[in-house]
Amino acid sequence: ADTVTLKSVLALPELAGMDMLIGPVYKSGARLLARYAQEHQIVCVNPLSQDADLVTNNAYHYLYMPSAATQGRLAAQFAAAAFGIGRPAVLLREDVKDENDFAAAYQEAYEAAGGKILASRTFRPDDAASLTAAFAGLDLPSASHLAVASDNRRAGPAAFTALQAVPFATRPALLVPGTWLDNASLDPSQLGGANVYYYHPKYFDAQRPGYRRFRQLYLTKQNLPPSSFANQGYELLLFFGQALQQFGPAFQSGLAAAPPLPGAIFEGLSYPGGAHDNQVVPIVKLSNLEFQLVR
Repeated sequence: ADTVTLKSVLALPELAGMDMLIGPVYKSGARLLARYAQEHQIVCVNPLSQDADLVTNNAYHYLYMPSAATQGRLAAQFAAAAFGIGRPAVLLREDVKDENDFAAAYQEAYEAAGGKILASRTFRPDDAASLTAAFAGLDLPSASHLAVASDNRRAGPAAFTALQAVPFATRPALLVPGTWLDNASLDPSQLGGANVYYYHPKYFDAQRPGYRRFRQLYLTKQNLPPSSFANQGYELLLFFGQALQQFGPAFQSGLAAAPPLPGAIFEGLSYPGGAHDNQVVPIVKLSNLEFQLVR
C-alpha cells in the first residue's frame, strides 16, 4: 500500500519541478524514490535509512544518517586508536543486513589499521540458543575489545553477562550501539562501566543552545517536547536547506568540498569527497551518569 501511494505521488507532474525531495519514511519505497530522483535529476534525501546500497552509483540520492558501513568503519578506526591493535578484537553481530554491513566494514577497517579479529560471529537474538552460542567459548581475556552490532534488547544482557565472567584485570572493552542506552533491562552501573563505549549517530547534547532553542519553540507550538524524529527532521531541513541556498539544487560538488558543519542539535553533518551518507559518527561513554563525547 505504501508503494502504491508513493507511485501515485511520483506521477504528479509538479513533482518533477521540485528542487529537492525528502523521503520516504517507509523502507518499501526507498528504491522507487531513488530511481525517480536519478531519472529526473532531483536530489533526494532519505531521512531514516542506513543502507549504503541505496546511494551507490546514484549522484542524486543522499542518506541523512551515516550508513551502517560508515558506522562500522569509523567505529573500527576509533577502536584501533583507543584500544590498540596489540590484542585482537571479537566481533559479534545480529544476522540482518545493516549489522552485517557494519561488521564487514568494521573488520576491513580494523585489519587495515593493523588489527586482527579473533572471532567473528552472527546471531539471531530472538533465538535463545543462537544468542547463547554466539557468546559461548569466546577467549575474551585475550581480546582488546568486544564489538556487538545489534539494537535488539536481548543482546545487551547477554554481552554484559559474558563480560562479567571475565576478571576485571583482563576484561576487554565493550563497543556497542547507542540504542543500548535506552534498554531498561540494563543497569546504569553496567552502561556506565569504565570501558564501555557507544557508537551513537543520534547522540546530541541536550544543553546545546541550538537544541534548547528548538525545544522551546517546539514546546510552545506543539505543547509537547520534540521526539527524536522531530529533532532529526529539523536538522535535516536546516542542513540541506542551507545547501540549497548556498549551492543551488545541484549541490553535490559544493557539498563534497564543504568542511564538516556542526549541527544545531546533533554533532554535525559531513559529506566530503562525494560521500552520500553522513560521515559524522559520535563515540560516547557514560561517566557519572553524564555523557562524555570521546570522538
